[in-house]
Order: sequence, then structure tokens, then C-alpha cells
Amino acid sequence: MRAARALAVGLALAALAAGCDGGGAEEEVETVAADPKFGEQPNFVFVLTDDQNAAQYTRQTMPKTFELFAGNGTTFESHIVTTPVCCPSRASMLTGQYGHNNGVLNNVPGWGTLEQPENILPVWLQRVGYRTGYVGKWLNGYKKTVEKEEEVPAGWDEWFSLVGAHGYYRYKASDNGEKTGARKTYLTQTLNKHAVAMVRQLSGEDPFFVQLSHLAPHGESPRFLSPGHCTGNAVPAPRDSRRFRDAGLPDSPSINERDISDKPGFLRRRSLITPPRLEFFERRYECRLASLPAVDRGIGQLVRALAAEDELKDTVFVFGSDNGVFHAEHRMPGGKGLPYDEALQIPFAIRAPERYRGGQPAPPSVDLPTANIDVVPTIVDLAGAPTCSEDDCRVMDGRSLVPLLSGREDAWPSSRPLVAEYDNGAPTVKPGRATSCSYSGVMLEQWLYVRHSAVPDAQGTCIEKDVIEQYDSRRDPFQLDNLAAVKAAQTEGSVAAAGELERLLDELQDCAGIRGRDPEPASGHYCG
Repeated sequence: MRAARALAVGLALAALAAGCDGGGAEEEVETVAADPKFGEQPNFVFVLTDDQNAAQYTRQTMPKTFELFAGNGTTFESHIVTTPVCCPSRASMLTGQYGHNNGVLNNVPGWGTLEQPENILPVWLQRVGYRTGYVGKWLNGYKKTVEKEEEVPAGWDEWFSLVGAHGYYRYKASDNGEKTGARKTYLTQTLNKHAVAMVRQLSGEDPFFVQLSHLAPHGESPRFLSPGHCTGNAVPAPRDSRRFRDAGLPDSPSINERDISDKPGFLRRRSLITPPRLEFFERRYECRLASLPAVDRGIGQLVRALAAEDELKDTVFVFGSDNGVFHAEHRMPGGKGLPYDEALQIPFAIRAPERYRGGQPAPPSVDLPTANIDVVPTIVDLAGAPTCSEDDCRVMDGRSLVPLLSGREDAWPSSRPLVAEYDNGAPTVKPGRATSCSYSGVMLEQWLYVRHSAVPDAQGTCIEKDVIEQYDSRRDPFQLDNLAAVKAAQTEGSVAAAGELERLLDELQDCAGIRGRDPEPASGHYCG
């Protein structure tokens, strides 16, 4: 029944997809299919954590999640976010686009700069017959664009979202547009419960898409502090409060980095972190780890609910995070935003039933360059959903991961470049804050090349100035030596790479779409 319905929907939308070619491109292009991949529309469950980097995803923190992906799942070992800040990363996971195309490159104003906010993934899925549901944290700045902060964004049939500032035991929410909240119940448990109920409610003849976006392991708002030794940080469930108490910080020479003379000025101004302050960072890190088992139990509950509804065999399960966070690496006291691995590299895995992999076995891991811009192309590929509104189409910059789920690494560019970018969107930053005002960079094979076009002075005023960083992950996995500043560490290969990376960055910072799939962009530059 579901396959037949999908075919009918695909035929009905074929004309729409054909009309969304960007207007008059003469070259023959492959448009996004109006029919679902493999002829049948799967369900999707997408669980997203907040501020979880790759090092925090382990069998100890999330054993049920590891078990879920150990069978028919694939873990992507080199997966990054293209703008390592909450709102831009989440916007890319609604559009399949880099921030320079969807308009979101920072948290403020965040959602307010998203172009075509009603032309996003859940809307496309609704148009091809999906029922959609959202639970948890939505995008920064949304409430400033609507009359009532409880208003439900376009594309969602069912909606339970946090609004305003929130803690782990005190929070407000919108329940399908109605204000609600709690003062004593544990937030992660509440979100798990609503997601399970949503899966049960939406199960049936029509396919569904449910996204669960946790607060964990993000810290809580100072306005709503929870009791206990983790107050103000990520707060674990009571049963997990003593877990990871002796875990310590990761074993990395980048923590409280001894020599930062090669880093940009906004980092060079930071002093060595004192032992008491390091102890605080250690406790904060341990609290973050302890907040993750509750997320993990929720994933186990979702799997059991899908099995009970006889939907697990029809469901693609996706797990990831929006960005990582610093824990004293490069003397960073916290935060994210900078283009270093601790912020860029996140956990990411997909479990797809065999028929959605073309009958091929699932590779347990893939170590090719992938990014958050690839999430949406994968979903619309499997669902057969044109990325169009009634009068416009959104050209995605990411690629469908379906070939990799099927073990076809030869269908993926091994030397694929990926862009990292950020724009503060204001002429100043908070004085003393270790951040860039604006940068764009490119990751290619072992290389990271970043060009800061504006950096803050000591008073926080953004000054236009080109500051270059270049790192070789094979020789320097902890990004200790900025080759653009440390001449003694340069090799003939790094000097040659710098010129190629600079040329590539000039092309990619305004790229759009994929060659052979999409019309030629106005800039003339396709993405990787």
C-alpha cells in the first residue's frame, strides 16, 4: 500500500520537480527524483543532541545507541558541521544548504535570516504524503519572528517544542501551539516520552518523520538552575548523577595549549588556564557525559515503540549533534564557533533497513568526508520529495548519503572539499571573548585552511583583516601548529597545498549545488 501510494504521489509531483530547474540552464542535469529511492517511502526518526562532539559519543555514554547502529547501521567517522554553532547547523539540517546560501551564519538573529522559511524539509515531506512531528529545542531567534512564541512553524503536524530560556527541571514549551511547562520533571525524560507518544500516534498507513532535538548535553540557562553539583551545566538524570565523576578531561595536548603564539590574536590574548579553573572545566565535562545516558535510554524507548507498532522494519533512524564544544582546548573556556575539530567534528550514524540500501549489507563505518548539509539530501532522496515550494525550489549543496549506506564508496568523491564558515553578524563582540568575527575555510583531505576576514581587537571591535590558519591533520591531529604562522613546521607539501587551498576557497565560499545534478549557479561555482 505504501509503495503504491508513493508512486502516485511521485507521478503527481513529477511536473513540479521538472519545473524547478533554476530557469533555463542549457546543460542537462539530474534533478532530485520525484519517486522515492527503491520505490517505497520509509519512516524517519531523527535524534539530535545539542553540543555533543565526537569524543563524547562512546559505548560508555550511549550503549543502546551503539547497539542500534551495530547491526544495520553505518557510523560516519569524518562527519562535520559546516558552521559549528547551534542555529546555523540546524538550518543546514532543514535545507541541505551552506549558511552562505540559506542565510543563517550565526545564532543572532538566527532563524530571522533564514531565506524561504516555509520551504524546508518538513514541508517537502508533507507534500509527498508524510505526517511530521517535532519534539524539543527549535532554532534560535524563532520567537522574534512570530506574534506568539508558541506558534508552530510551517511543516509540522505535531509539535512539542521548548520556548524561551530553559533548565533541566524548569522549562516552558509549546504543545501544538498551546503554552505548557514544568517545574519538577526531568527535561530529557519528558522529551523522550513525547517523542515515543508521537511515533505511536503517527504510525499507520502514511509514512512519518519525527525529529527529537534534545537539550543535552548543552548547559542550562542561568535563569532556571537545577539543584546538584551540575547546576548550570548539563544536568544528568538522578540515576546518572554519579556516573563519569572521575572521567576527567580528554587526553589531548590542545587542552590548555602551552604555546598559542601561532594562533589568531583573539586567542593569543588568553592566559594559561589556572588549575582551579581546569577543575571546573573537568567537572563540567563530566556532567555533560552523565547527561547522555538519559538520551540513550530514550533512543532505546523509541526503538521499542517502533517495534511494537511494527514500524521498525520501515524506519530509517538517524542520530547526530548540531556541533561540538570546547573544554579548554586551545585555552578556550567553552563555546564553539571556531573551525577546530572539537567544534566541527560530531557523531553521526544512520540505520537503514536492507531494502533502503538496495539489498546491500550496511558498512559498519565510512571514513569519507560528509557533513550536516548531507542529511536533507539523503532524506529527500529516500522519500522522493522535491525540494520545492509552489513557486520556487531550493537547490541543496549537500549530497545524498544513500550510496554510502549501500557500500558504494566509489560513488563518493574521496577528495571532496567541505566549507566551514561563520559570520558574527555584528560590528562588535563581547570584549575578551575568544571568537572570530567572520571566517570561511575549506577542509580537503588532511588539510584545513581558514581565512578570517574580520577579527576582534582587545575592546571587541571587529576589524577587517585577513588572518590565515592552516593545519595538517596527519602530522598534527590536535591542530597545535598553524602552518601559516609557523615557518619551521612547514613542508614543501604544505606550502604547495596552501596555494591550492586558497584558490579552492575563493571558489567554494559562494558555491551552490552539485555539478551534474543541479543547474549552474549564478556564481559559476558548484560545491564539492
